[in-house]
Amino acid sequence: MRVEEQPVIRVEQRDLLRKVEELRDEGCRLVQMHCTKVADDNYEINYSFDKDYQFKTLRLNITPETEIPSITGIYWAAFLYENEIHELFGVGIKGINVDFKGTLYKKKMKNPFAVSPVKGGEGTCPSK
Repeated sequence: MRVEEQPVIRVEQRDLLRKVEELRDEGCRLVQMHCTKVADDNYEINYSFDKDYQFKTLRLNITPETEIPSITGIYWAAFLYENEIHELFGVGIKGINVDFKGTLYKKKMKNPFAVSPVKGGEGTCPSK
């Protein structure tokens, strides 16, 4: 059985847009973006790309206070992923081409998956 190589490339915030542009220029498509909490109450954001059924993932580790640049200037459709990450985790993302400003989902907590979730705030569900 052949095991497909799926490289995970660690990237620093200052290099993120350049690396994403390189992947676009290679003809890669954006497959998904994913955020999760990791050790020391930080976040890991994965940007997965595909070309000819070969995946590559850029991995960015940030602190909760870090504001990252939007990749929507390179991959327009990333606005949904970025709004979701901002809204659910509280990650600051500057320059999203379509910014829902925390109203993409109805929820009881402002940032339910944040390191320190915030109760209330915009986009909250009405009480029953």
